[in-house]
Amino acid sequence: MPGETVAERRRKVLVGELPPHFLRLAVPVLPQHAEPEVVQPRLVSFVPPNTRGRLSVTILEANLVKNYGLVRMDPYCRVRVGNVAFDTNVAANAGRSPTWNRTLNAYLPTNVESIYIQIFDEKAFGPDEVIAWAHIMLPLPIFNGDNIDEYFQLSGQQGEGKEGMIHLHFSFAPIELPLEQGGAPQAAQQPAPVPL
Repeated sequence: MPGETVAERRRKVLVGELPPHFLRLAVPVLPQHAEPEVVQPRLVSFVPPNTRGRLSVTILEANLVKNYGLVRMDPYCRVRVGNVAFDTNVAANAGRSPTWNRTLNAYLPTNVESIYIQIFDEKAFGPDEVIAWAHIMLPLPIFNGDNIDEYFQLSGQQGEGKEGMIHLHFSFAPIELPLEQGGAPQAAQQPAPVPL
């Protein structure tokens, strides 16, 4: 309606009292003598499909070979588990020996056998710089319930496995879906919508 004038648009506007139901929600009225219905809280937890279990990775510390830059580095660590990435806090002025002591919990997708770690130097002006990285295969004993506390080699500008070491702690908890009456795993139930 490109040729419509202001006067024509005003004639289409509803003028006068608004109906009583305009922009109001219908609230059910309970009788005075009726007891309120007791609703039991239901714990709803969402587990993504194709999940092996919950992986806990604690990034304790790193020992780096070189301090890149003119001042002490402010390193932080990024851990990638499947398609999800987690960042630790920044170890301010930690230089070559940052300590994070941060535990990350992630759902481990099926067919994922490794994690990818990058250590960045946070820059005040400009993009953060990648200092070191590691592609770590998950230790097999964690899938049997063992906790693994180990140092892993880091790669970087110095070369493959020559940038330093990172100290990690791994644990794994398998996820078991509740069983239906027939013995098959129960499908994830969506919570019922609440009527307004």
